[in-house]
Amino acid sequence: MTRAALFMGLLGAFTCLACDDEDGAADLHGSVSRVYPLDYESVRARLFTSELAIQYVADREVIVSAVVRFDDLTIDGPTTVDLSTHGEVVGARGHAVLPPFLSGTLRLEAYGPTAGARVAGSFDAVLEADDRDYAVHGDFDTLLEDHR
Repeated sequence: MTRAALFMGLLGAFTCLACDDEDGAADLHGSVSRVYPLDYESVRARLFTSELAIQYVADREVIVSAVVRFDDLTIDGPTTVDLSTHGEVVGARGHAVLPPFLSGTLRLEAYGPTAGARVAGSFDAVLEADDRDYAVHGDFDTLLEDHR
């Protein structure tokens, strides 16, 4: 094996350390990484009786979760949700807690409320810590897990 082939193989192995799928559609970043680590291993979408949660997972901990509450909202297809009204963004890693949620939006480009349905989209949120606002952005493309 040539050095170039070996290098390209190693580069490919490390390119998507924080991706859940082969095409790299999952991503998590933002200025909040200055005060809270955003590295993760996988992303999943879980449907519960009262909410939909897009969860970024590291070491079996949900480090960031964009949650849509179904209090007076029904979602059966692609839509945009104001998380300030119908949800929140939360998370914890060890003893560190994601800063408090102020506002945000979740966009579902693909969604169906059945197990195995494709869930794709993104979310943006503003968080506050030490009198400063921080941003977090996530992209996701995964299959729905039904936990109802």
